[in-house]
Amino acid sequence: MWRSYKAETPDFSDETQEVDLNVHGSDGSDSEQEERKSRSASVTSASSVPEAPVTLRVPTTKSNATSPTPSTGSNNFFIAGMFDGKERSNREAPPMPSTEGVEYPRAASWAAGNCTNVLNDDKGKQLFRVFLFQSLAEENLGFLEAMERLKKMKNGDEKVQFAKDTLNTYQGSINLSSGSMKALRNAINTETLDPEEMGPAIKEVKRLLENDQFPRFRRSELYLQYLEELLPRSYAEKWAQSFEGLLNNHVGRHHFRLFLRSIHAEENLRFWEAVVEFRSTRHKASAMNNLGRVILNTYLAEGTANEVFLPFGVRQVIERRIQDNNIDITLFDEAIKHVEQVLRNDPYVRFLQSAQYNTLLGKL
Repeated sequence: MWRSYKAETPDFSDETQEVDLNVHGSDGSDSEQEERKSRSASVTSASSVPEAPVTLRVPTTKSNATSPTPSTGSNNFFIAGMFDGKERSNREAPPMPSTEGVEYPRAASWAAGNCTNVLNDDKGKQLFRVFLFQSLAEENLGFLEAMERLKKMKNGDEKVQFAKDTLNTYQGSINLSSGSMKALRNAINTETLDPEEMGPAIKEVKRLLENDQFPRFRRSELYLQYLEELLPRSYAEKWAQSFEGLLNNHVGRHHFRLFLRSIHAEENLRFWEAVVEFRSTRHKASAMNNLGRVILNTYLAEGTANEVFLPFGVRQVIERRIQDNNIDITLFDEAIKHVEQVLRNDPYVRFLQSAQYNTLLGKL
């Protein structure tokens, strides 16, 4: 039985603030459609935003060919007109993948590395699909799956018609730069289906999944619930001997967060998570620079609501390095050492004695 709790959501700043991704109902209103476009267009890093993003509205042409049909458990989950308000309110949600045959390490690996890990696993991909449906963003995965299906088609006429149907289905809902959309439409409408012309559109949609929707997925209530269903009791018992094991486990860290929130010390863990994400951008200089400044302003600036208190001089060194543009993976090393020690000394010990931890053990 699924248990309900809030999603893991680092609160960096207004520019990267996560939003409630759970859909509790739909009436197909215009405001819902605007919400869809704003969510699917947002990205975490400024470096990942395509230049001049636009949403084109092109009238759908009529065709006697059969449009792609929905298949909620397969790689063909998309339909023509699926983003029309009336159609959306009547669509059936994709089914949740079962936990049968899935062990915890496999499911935990879906959040490691990049989006490819979850997309290459049948059950992981289905869980991601459910998340995108709830987030009003399933068009991105549907478009990529349509492009994959297009590549495998052999019949020329069928391939051209399928490409046109795909364009009509997605051109009003996926957010592409004007250049990529123009190239995609040209390749399809001229019936050349040139992979080089379609490539930029595919790359932009993949980048959106990678930089925006995948990070939201791995912090989502949906994913955490699925992991908790698979968590062996022995894993949770080991947290009593290993503080690092607790922090490095998705479910453990979530429950530790809830406990910290109850004692008004959550900002330390949020800072720790923000630095983990900062370190993961080490191969993307612009993303690292941007996120470093966001972390400074959100957690280390004097007087901020989420201020993390550091020993004298540590914050000043970080500020000076950022001002000098001397930003690398070591930027927050001294700060993290201090925060981990603070968490280990008192909150960790109290967590192991808390109802939060013992209730979880009782469920496993």
